[in-house]
Amino acid sequence: MSQTPKNIVKQLIYVIFISIAVPFLLSFLNFVHPLFDSYSHFRIHLLLLLIPTLFLLAFFHKIKNMFIYLLLVLLASVYLYYLNQPFIPQPIDQDKNNTLKQIQFNLRFDNSQMQDVIAYLKESQADVITLQEVTKEHQEVLQLLMTNEYSLALKEEFPYVEWEQGAYPHQAYCQFYPIVGAVAILSKHPFNDEKSACLHGEGLLWSQIMVKEQPINIISLHTRWSYPSSQTEQIEYIKPIFNHIKPPTIIAGDFNAVAWSHTVKEIEKTSNTNVINGLRWTINLEKQVPFIPNFKLSIDHVLISKEFQVKSIFVDKDLGSDHFPLVTILRY
Repeated sequence: MSQTPKNIVKQLIYVIFISIAVPFLLSFLNFVHPLFDSYSHFRIHLLLLLIPTLFLLAFFHKIKNMFIYLLLVLLASVYLYYLNQPFIPQPIDQDKNNTLKQIQFNLRFDNSQMQDVIAYLKESQADVITLQEVTKEHQEVLQLLMTNEYSLALKEEFPYVEWEQGAYPHQAYCQFYPIVGAVAILSKHPFNDEKSACLHGEGLLWSQIMVKEQPINIISLHTRWSYPSSQTEQIEYIKPIFNHIKPPTIIAGDFNAVAWSHTVKEIEKTSNTNVINGLRWTINLEKQVPFIPNFKLSIDHVLISKEFQVKSIFVDKDLGSDHFPLVTILRY
């Protein structure tokens, strides 16, 4: 029996549908295998492909089956709308009268716009900054923020130069990969060195800062990709550190995972924190996948303990990285 053009097109659409639907459905089993967690990161993108494919299939069926496909289109569209919700601020409790501004930014190891980064960080007046992919060259530039030099008048006929505290006098670094650099924390406020840890080679740096004599735990985190990279093993290695970190806690970093992934859920559960809600596209992958225009992911996050409430959170401007700065204003 010869195939009609209509049947050939229908079968082709079925093949496309199955190739999209299988990874989409497996993404809900992200706790079973890291590969399925990798699919989670593309759930929105898969939906954007799945919806028009279902819509096309609807018109290759009789009325009864057509309605089934249209119902699936409706359900997929509702779920897509749910995933695309932005951050919605909630009323701040009256007793939360302290404010903390935090910036999360993956610099990218080959960032050549460090002077723009320095100017941005100075102007931001953030209390604390978490960074990833900080190379030795980046670190040398960032350390200029620790002090400012200024010249005083003559004293006993000899001029001299003194140093004053810079925008971010307190800085800590922890090596991750030699090629991509370190994770880092820059702070206006002093560190409590007794409450700190660097998990060398595992992408986690913990520093406790003292804000008006109140301790706040800050964690800068950089995880590997789910699969085929060893993110699962990395998460299992770093999880015990959270037993030593008591709230209030802020975990910020490049998670290489979306908010609904198994990876982020595991960190939330272990650290007694919650990811700040809302979808934020924090990385543009046009360098990695130039054949897909404006291809973005939401993989940079801020997790907070219950002591904090979020006044605002937003993605800021391009500073030479494939990631964008993520700015959070917290009340506590």
